[in-house]
Formats: sequence, C-alpha cells, structure tokens
Amino acid sequence: MSGREDPARNKRSDRRSRRGTRATPSSSSARTANLLEVSDDSQRRLDYGEILTCISGFASSRPGKQYIHALTPDHDLERARIQMEETAEVCQRLGQSSWQLGLEGLVDLPSILPDSGGTVLDGPMLKSVWQVIDRSRRLKSLLQSESSPRLSDRSTLLVDVPALRERLESSIDGSGEILDEASETLARLRSESCGLDGEIRKWFADHAEKAPWKKALQGHVVTPRHGRFCWAIRTECKNQVRGVVRGESSSGQTLFIEPEPVIRLGDRSQRARAAEQHEIQRILARLTQEVRSKRPLILRLWNQLVQMDSIEARARFAGELGCVIPQLVEGRSIELLDARHPLLLWREGKARPGTTFDLQSARSRVVPMTLSMNPGRYQVVITGPNTGGKTLVLKTVGLLSLMAASGIPVPASEGTKIPIFDSVLADIGDEQSLEQDLSTFSAHVTVVASILRHSTSRSLVLLDELGSGTDPLEGAPLAEAVLDRLYERGTFTLVTTHLGRLKEYAYRRRKCENASMEFDPVKLAPTYRVVVGLPGRSNALVIAERIGMPADVVASAREGSREQDGVDPGVVDAMERAQKDLERRAREAEKHRVEALRQRQEGSRREQEAQKTRGALEYQLERIEEQKVTTMVAQIRRSLDQLGELPGDKGEMLRQVYRTLDDALAGTDLAQRRLDTARSLSKGDAVFIPRFQQVCEVCKINKEKQRLVVIINGVATDVSFSDISWVLPPPGFQVWWDCDEGL
Repeated sequence: MSGREDPARNKRSDRRSRRGTRATPSSSSARTANLLEVSDDSQRRLDYGEILTCISGFASSRPGKQYIHALTPDHDLERARIQMEETAEVCQRLGQSSWQLGLEGLVDLPSILPDSGGTVLDGPMLKSVWQVIDRSRRLKSLLQSESSPRLSDRSTLLVDVPALRERLESSIDGSGEILDEASETLARLRSESCGLDGEIRKWFADHAEKAPWKKALQGHVVTPRHGRFCWAIRTECKNQVRGVVRGESSSGQTLFIEPEPVIRLGDRSQRARAAEQHEIQRILARLTQEVRSKRPLILRLWNQLVQMDSIEARARFAGELGCVIPQLVEGRSIELLDARHPLLLWREGKARPGTTFDLQSARSRVVPMTLSMNPGRYQVVITGPNTGGKTLVLKTVGLLSLMAASGIPVPASEGTKIPIFDSVLADIGDEQSLEQDLSTFSAHVTVVASILRHSTSRSLVLLDELGSGTDPLEGAPLAEAVLDRLYERGTFTLVTTHLGRLKEYAYRRRKCENASMEFDPVKLAPTYRVVVGLPGRSNALVIAERIGMPADVVASAREGSREQDGVDPGVVDAMERAQKDLERRAREAEKHRVEALRQRQEGSRREQEAQKTRGALEYQLERIEEQKVTTMVAQIRRSLDQLGELPGDKGEMLRQVYRTLDDALAGTDLAQRRLDTARSLSKGDAVFIPRFQQVCEVCKINKEKQRLVVIINGVATDVSFSDISWVLPPPGFQVWWDCDEGL
C-alpha cells in the first residue's frame, strides 16, 4: 500500500482506470498496465482474493471488510514491515481486556461527505460524523503504548476536533434526533408546541363524555391526522359534531373530525411545529457547514479507523489459524518452515458445520512443507506423481509471499523468512478459452510469455506443468528455454513437471535444484512431503503393476520410459536410498551433537561449581587463620589493657604495640582479599555477605570510608568492607557453610 492515508480501494480503482487508458505498446504506462493485469491474474490463480474474503469476516465494519477486499501486496520492504509490525502489535494486545476498538457500525463516510454538493446532512448522518471524531479520540489513547511503537506512531495521526465534536454531541442524540439544547429557539418552540398539544389533549379528555360528542364517538382515542388531533366519528353522526373532517377510514364507516373548539389551538400548534422544523433545518445547515469545513480531516480520521479495523481483522485471523509473524528480509532468500496452505487449514477447521474452528484437527490433516531458496539455489524443479501435492507447493509458496507483503501473518513455524518480491507471477491451472479460441497449450504459452516479459531478478515465478499440453519432444525444449531465460535473470522460480528432461536440466545448472513429492509405493499413496535434492517419478508404472497390469507389459513400458526419460529409474532409486541414508545419518549426527553439547554444558557447570567450592574452602581456611590471629590479638589486648595508662615513653611504646596488633589484623590474607574485592566492585555487581547468608546487589560504594550499600530483600543496607566475602558461595552453601562471621 502506498500510504496510510490512501484507502486501498482507491488504489484498486486507480489501477482499473490506468488499465482503461489508451497508450502505445512501447509506452511505460502500457507496460505498467499490462504488468498489473498479469499480477492480478496471478493473484487470482493463487486464491489471494479468497484468503482476503476469509480475513474480511473478522472485520467489525462494512468499510473494514471492503478495505480488506481491496488489499494489494506491497513491493516496498519498509512499508511491508510497518504493516506486519502493526499486525504483530495488535496480535500481542488482543488478549488484553482494555483492548476494545469499538468500530462496530462504522459507516461509509465518503458517501455521506462527497467532494461536492450542498446537500444538508440529516441527524443520523451528522451522528455518524460525530462517531468518527469521538472514536478517533478514544482510539488515540488506546494505541499509545511503549510496547507498541508502530501503533503509537499511528496514534499521532488521530487528531482531535474538540469544538466540532462537542457541538455535535450537544446537538444530536444517539438516534440522530436534534436535542433541545441545540438552540434556545428550538427549546422554546418545542416547549410552546408541547404546551399547546397538552391543552388540546386536555380539552378532548374533558369533553369526551359530554353531548353531543359522546354518542357520536367510535371510542375515546384521540387520533392524529395530518398533524391535527381528531376524534373518530361514525359517518351517520357527522352532522352531530361541528368541526373539520381531516380524513376517513378505508371502509368509509368512520370520519376523523377535528372539533371546532380546538381548531384555533390546532392552528397555533401547527405553526409552532412548522417553526420548530424550520429551526431544525437551520441547525442542520449550520452543523453541515461546520462539518464540511473539516471534511479533509474527518475523512483522514475515518480512513485511520477503517485501517485499524483491517489490522485487527488480520490479527484475529492470525490467531484463529495459529499464524506467525514472518521475518520480512532484504535480499534474495526465502525460508518456509512447516508452512501450510491457509485455505486448506481454513476448510479443514470448518469441516463440520455448526462447530467452532478446530485448529489442532486442521493441522493434523494438512501436511506441512519446508522449503528454502537463496541466491545459491533460486530455481527448483518439482516432480512426482499426480495428486501428490506439486501444485499445492506452488500455491503455498505464492500465497504466503502475497500475504506477507500485505501485512498478513502466515501459517508456518517461527523462523520463517520471506522477502518482498517486486511481483509474484504464476501460471497455475488450465486456462483453456473457447472465446479466444485458445487451446490449453496456447493458453499456457500466452501466460508464460507475459511472465517472461515482466519478471525480474526480484520476482517470484511459479510455473505448473511447464511444457505440458503438447508433444513432449517439443514441449521439453521449450520448457528448458523458458527456464534458461529465468535462470539468466536470477529469477526465483518454482516449476512442476512430469518431463524427465527437466529433471536432467536441474543437474546441469549449478543454482537449480531437483525436488520431488514423496510417494509410498506400498500404500500407493502420496505422503505430500517435499524432498529437496531428488527428482520424483510419476509412479504410473508402479501403480499399474500393483493393480494387475501384466508384468511383461509393465516391463516393456518401463524400458520404453527409460529410453525417453533420459534419467535411469535405477539411478533415481539409488539416489533415493542414498538420500534416506544421508537423512538418517544426519539425524544421528544431530543427536550426537546435541548430546555432546549437553555433556559439555554439564562439564562446564560442574567445573564452575568446583571452582566455587574450591574458593569457598580457601575462604574457610583463610577465615580460620584469621580467627586464630583475632583470638591471639584479643588475648594480648586484654593483657595490655590491664597495664592501664602509662606515662612518657612507656605509654608511647604501649600505643605502638596496639597499632602493631591492628596492623596484624588488617594484614591477614582474608582481610587483604576483602579489601581488594571491595575496591574492584562496581554498582550493580553481586557480592556475598556471610553474616546475612545472602548474595546481594551493590547499590553504592564509598572507598574512602570502606563502606558499601547493598540491597537485601529489597532494603538498602549499609555494610563494611570487612563484612563481605571475596568469593560467591558454592551451590548448597545454605546447608554446609555455617558462618558466624560478623555476629
């Protein structure tokens, strides 16, 4: 899509208008129009429109559904990424209770506010305008979130129009009726009209039982006719009631007469109602003028609401089918992991009418496929039996590429990578045309010729049964020539075929690969699994032999097919065996690799534990040594303390002894290691505090005072350098590391 403010449906209509312009065949506009036709035709063949129909069912409004139906794949990587990231952010927020877009009932606002025209908008139309403005304001706050940067960017486009919004809100009620508060004049006229109607009804109530009206009445019900209050009078009694006949029943048996005493009141009431309608029209005209002055902004807000509806629909569809957000990559590399065709999933999940979508059951019945293509392998020739799934592979690759370019998640596994192609061109299906007098072969050639004219190195080309529909002796060389042209351009190409010559072709091209659809010859059934690296066989002879075809006939046919195929079936069998053996060996190697990695990780873990244990033991030994020194120093201090204060030189010598004892304590190995460890710490480091038996986070360090502030159970605690350990505790320290240090 070209931008957020241009509805996709306008883009599609622009595309059609460009197709209708006349231009010379050599002009760029004619080429562009032709490419659009080829691309649209390819999208039809790949069922892109059908998947959009499925997604549109999750939209909340009709404009949202129309927008989805008009979605076109984007060819710009950055724009496609923005769309996909928006979808991903909505996917993440869908489960939140606060996520309510409230877009139900959104109307087609452009039809209400055309480019030109002086038509006055009525109440319901103005109410629709108010809803757009009000919902945009509410949506703006909903989209703003640090976890949703793309949606936050979009919220900046939702500009509030407070004056107009408040004016509409105070003038129109929920059903589109004009409120009394819209103007003082309207409130006065309605009050006057209501008062007159009350007087009229009171007169009818007071005189219903009085002559001469009592005998003439059909009932006491007051019936309005043409804006006037009337009594239902029997026709034969019309001369008994003086008044004006305002109507009669269909049978002619009843006349609706406004009695003469209320005619003047009725005239005043009618004039008041006429003045009321005139005031309402004046209010509507004024509101319409205000709305039209803001028309461009209002339509931009409406467009944002419609786009958000479509984004949410894509996200809900993704959740229903278990889709993932693919990586949209730059360059020429596509990697589909466990990919499934979304329409097959959809149909299998909806297989039983009246039941909810069963994703698990659908996944079990749809076989996934894995396929990788890159600059080193950008052509793949797929062969195999009929109904084996070859065409499904092409459709899956093509449809998932279109979905990714449209911001739609894909049914695959995490790690799926899809590039943004400049075009996805496909020739799939039988396009025989009686109107154009085209045979099947001619129809295919016409499509392929168009594909060759418009494909580039950034295109994805899907060709089903290339070279079929004619004599294989001529169809095969033509198919090779087509593949050669695409190979020279470097175009990503997937081809399905039954022609043996194309299997040989893949072996002659370094960046072309054979692939096949696996077939179980015992069950005589395809497995629908793609096997890259091996050509496949149609298995027609195997099936014929199994169901009773004479052996000599099958042998003769097999010999003839060997001469025509160019690829010896025996060689293919040997390659299949080798391929399976390689796959088996690869699985075994992967098991050994995983086991070796596990053992290495386990060894590393044990080594770390051993290092911690050794460190802890060293710490314990140093702490024991320190305790001995501490005990001895304490004993000496107690003895020296008994000497008391000594005068003169003896006192100075005593103080020197005290200083020597302090140096002895600070000079132990453990004390020195504590000091070195503390000085090397930084904010955020982990440190073990033995007396608290906890590993704590360092919050602040004061190296001059030799103090630390650590977080213990969420509380900032001040400790000394001497309180810390130079090692972190080993596993299980709570059990055996009984430390009373610092207590």
